[in-house]
Amino acid sequence: MTPRRSTALAAAFWLLAAAATAAQPNTSARLVLSADTARAGEVVWAGIHLTMAPDWHTYWRNPGESGLATSIEWHLPTGVSPGAIHWPPPESHTAAGMTTFVYHDQTMLLVPLTLAADLPEGAVEVKADVAWLECKEACLPGDAAVSARLTVGPEAKPSKEAAEIEKWKARIPVPNPALEATVAWVLEPDGDSGEIAIEGRVADGFVPADFYPYADDAYEIRPEVKPLEAPTGRFRFSKTLKRLADDFPKALPGLLIQPGTGHGDARAHEVTLTFASAGPSAGATDAGSSTAQTAQKPSGTLLWKMLLLSLLGGLILNIMPCVLPVIALKILGFVQQSKEEPRRVRQLGLLYGLGVLVSFLVLAGVVIGVQSAGEAASWGMQMQNPFFRMALTVVVTLVALNLFGVFEVTLGGSAIGAAAGLASKEGNAGAFFNGVLATALATPCTAPFLTVALGFAFAQPAHVIVLMFAATALGLAAPYMILSWHPAWLKFLPKPGRWMERFKVAMGFPMLATAIWLFDLTAPAYGQAGVLWIGLFLVTLALAAWIWGEFVQRGLRRRGLAGAIALCLLIAGYTLSLERQLRWRQPADQNAAADVVRDSPEGLAWHRWSPEAVERARADARIVLVDFTAKWCLTCQANKRLAIDIPSVRAKLDELGGIAFRADYTNKDPRIAAELKRYERAGVPLVLVFPRKTTEPAIILPAALTPGLVLDALARASR
Repeated sequence: MTPRRSTALAAAFWLLAAAATAAQPNTSARLVLSADTARAGEVVWAGIHLTMAPDWHTYWRNPGESGLATSIEWHLPTGVSPGAIHWPPPESHTAAGMTTFVYHDQTMLLVPLTLAADLPEGAVEVKADVAWLECKEACLPGDAAVSARLTVGPEAKPSKEAAEIEKWKARIPVPNPALEATVAWVLEPDGDSGEIAIEGRVADGFVPADFYPYADDAYEIRPEVKPLEAPTGRFRFSKTLKRLADDFPKALPGLLIQPGTGHGDARAHEVTLTFASAGPSAGATDAGSSTAQTAQKPSGTLLWKMLLLSLLGGLILNIMPCVLPVIALKILGFVQQSKEEPRRVRQLGLLYGLGVLVSFLVLAGVVIGVQSAGEAASWGMQMQNPFFRMALTVVVTLVALNLFGVFEVTLGGSAIGAAAGLASKEGNAGAFFNGVLATALATPCTAPFLTVALGFAFAQPAHVIVLMFAATALGLAAPYMILSWHPAWLKFLPKPGRWMERFKVAMGFPMLATAIWLFDLTAPAYGQAGVLWIGLFLVTLALAAWIWGEFVQRGLRRRGLAGAIALCLLIAGYTLSLERQLRWRQPADQNAAADVVRDSPEGLAWHRWSPEAVERARADARIVLVDFTAKWCLTCQANKRLAIDIPSVRAKLDELGGIAFRADYTNKDPRIAAELKRYERAGVPLVLVFPRKTTEPAIILPAALTPGLVLDALARASR
């Protein structure tokens, strides 16, 4: 046989072998949906389920040193919008001296599909072209056209694949702030590369041993990992970072990995590592990088709809119980303004609106900062801080005392009356501070429409978060600004007179009720002694305010002595009660709670929530009700008292053999933050009802509940 003929036969044999290999079903793809029927305005999860033949694999979003990430091109009807791909954690695979990040056996890439609120009812076809690279010893490109049908109707109905999608959703990595992970240079970089050390705190039994970075054209991180010594309860390892651009990166988004023992059982948490020390890479995290999966630029139509929801939600906040005490102050302000010049009235209205806007922009900045640090932000999260709650308790108490006339505000007023005076005086500072106080008291409430809007906002880039918070601020301030801009409408208010003083005193009572509510939130953070010593400090504060008002402001003799006594009382009360006895800057363990509590003798038995406890209850085929709540969330408390912990619901839950769990978010809890993110909520309330059948997903209830909604969910869960 001639060499040429041998070569031709070998080439023919290779082509036949390659064709035979390509013809085999090495990877198959199918499209599954979380619902057979969904309501317009809802989110349906789509899953691209890839199944690989033994020893074959496909690639993660960052394929590593070779390979190609799977891509999805959607073909959707008008009114259906896809989100970003949510990738399960991959596994590290080394072959031919190269390390890649891959999936073996099977994986499911999840994508949220948002249905427009005006999407007409009927069947729609969901289609996608999926392309991947499948590898064993050799690599072959693969693709498939997949489709599924979805019905848009009046009631939601989960699909038979819903439980499988929920299991894959539970595997999607989410941030865990308790890890406190950082990165630092071991040595200054030599040229284009250097060694970095990744370290942090072990949390919830999660001990990372590797870091898988998200793909970036500006740098690469070598796969080799070297364990380093670390104190008990901490982890530490090093890797090599090489820059591919002019500058070293300022932050490293990716996954911290605790490797498993088999395919698909690795644990992972999403992080954005910021450098702990100055150097070529030191700097702040790019806004939104920690949420690279979801912080995608929204479509213009969707953004406008969400801005409108934010505006409406802010408008409705005005009638929520949180803000009602401030409304009393504004009514008095409007009565006083009815005799002012129109120009002056407009000025005060604009200052009030500016106070609301500035406060909301500060909140937006806090949210962006928290997310940039790799932690989970939520609506009302400042109420989780015991120092903030203490300060707000003092301010609101002073406002109530001022309304009662215990002391008055003058231009020469001192520090003891400054905070309260700003809130009750309708000057420039008073109008502005009224807006600040309205914002501070509004955040514990979640109004209708605001839940959806904030859930959208917290998953967006920084500029969208700012826009959404600004729209909410405009809604909250709008009624007062409109009235101020049309002062002729103020003629419908009563004429100024003695009734105003009585009304002012009467409105001190709802403000006092707010102070008591804040006191109830603040004291438990300091254990059993909190009630006594914070209560004594507030009494001392009230006594000092009375002495100031009675003997300094309204007195005729020895006013200096009275002022000194008031100041000494204030200092002594603070030093003795808060500093020496309470040590208020060192709160007690705020997450300690009994395993089972009842709010009243006949109330529901609330079990302490954990994902493991819910799974155990579901494994026993029990219906599970979970209330994600917080003491500072008035909407949560209203839901509990009016729609959840009531006789009819208790009887129904007992009849079905169900169990209730309380996930208390009063204080910071990374696991609850992760669950809220999983269900696309910006904060509490979130109420879930898990059906008896473990194959069915949780029923998500609206933010504002009625007994009928809860009873209907329990009935559906029992089918």
